[in-house]
Amino acid sequence: MSEKKAQELLESADKKAQQKSWFSGPKYEEAGELYEQASIQFKLAKQMREAGEAMLKAAEMSLKQDDYNDASQRFVSASKSFKNAYPDQAIYSLKRAVELLTMQNRFHVAASHQAELAKMYEKASDIENAMDAYDKAAEWYTHEDSNALASKYQLIVATLAGQLQKYERAIEIFESTAESSIDNPLAKWSIKDYFFKAALCRLAIPDDVGAAEALERYKDLDPGFASTRECKFLDEIIGDIKRDDIQAFTDHTALYDQISQLDDWKTALLLRIKRHISEAEDLL
Repeated sequence: MSEKKAQELLESADKKAQQKSWFSGPKYEEAGELYEQASIQFKLAKQMREAGEAMLKAAEMSLKQDDYNDASQRFVSASKSFKNAYPDQAIYSLKRAVELLTMQNRFHVAASHQAELAKMYEKASDIENAMDAYDKAAEWYTHEDSNALASKYQLIVATLAGQLQKYERAIEIFESTAESSIDNPLAKWSIKDYFFKAALCRLAIPDDVGAAEALERYKDLDPGFASTRECKFLDEIIGDIKRDDIQAFTDHTALYDQISQLDDWKTALLLRIKRHISEAEDLL
């Protein structure tokens, strides 16, 4: 029943959108409302692609009336319909919404949808675009003085940069976030993790000299860091790398993992560092 009703509404909307006569032109507002109603009926019939497409048409009707606010809301709604099964269309729709929101200087709302867009890219394993989208969301949140949200998404950018072997970018973010957290009691507990990740990125470059120098700087910036398990582990593996001692590196890593379980991101970097040691051994 819902599907039949949706088709009828769609046909009526098409007629309103295309209506031409001596007495009146297309009725975009009425057409938009009918497309929106059709979208709702398609949703009830669980035809999500058709629901999204109808809502896209509704959004276009809003644009023809220069109603950017209404159009952006309809593009967001279309994206939600597409999201679970049609990721390309979902991304397209949400990008259109974000463009309109920025045109209206609604950067806080745009940033929220930009972050959602980044998650869609990430789910589709498009890490490069995901990183760029998170970076843009962080930038807009910074402009809106939403520093906690900006920092949250900047840290995701750093994590993805590490995955893409863009280590300098990751280091920059992890170190700057750590330094800005030193006088923040609420964020202070995270400093050791930021320094740890930054140092691993330096070792993955590979730059053991830079990592050793950075480690001393971290100790100066945060005196408490020197006594952490992370700092002691870094001291150990930097020594292993300098000696090209792959067995000691493996043993120290295994011991650290037993006490503080390594996540996939850190494990991937440590494996890369281990390969660098192996390659150095082969040259001896």
